[in-house]
Amino acid sequence: YGLGIKEIWEINPKLHQPGLVVHTAGWPLDGKTYGGSFLYHLENNQVAVGYVVGLGYENPYLSPYEEFQRYKTHPEIRKFFEGGKRLAYGARAIAAGGLQSLPKLVFPGGA
Repeated sequence: YGLGIKEIWEINPKLHQPGLVVHTAGWPLDGKTYGGSFLYHLENNQVAVGYVVGLGYENPYLSPYEEFQRYKTHPEIRKFFEGGKRLAYGARAIAAGGLQSLPKLVFPGGA
């Protein structure tokens, strides 16, 4: 499981690339912590950006929100947000491990 943080931004039309998808793994997390990001260019000069941190992290001082903020400082990511405006944001606990993270849907005598 993980904590997913997401924002919707309205960005400069000159920087908008409709259909662009960027996925990353790791940075700025250390090598022992599961996590990564997504950046999707939507319609109307909007971008959805998010970061997921696995809930199994060992560092009790790690802040998924602060790691997300650090991620947005990377030069290849930051360039999209300069002069932009955040429109919405939110966070959710998510099943981030794929099928092996989902509970069993069948049991003896039921489904």
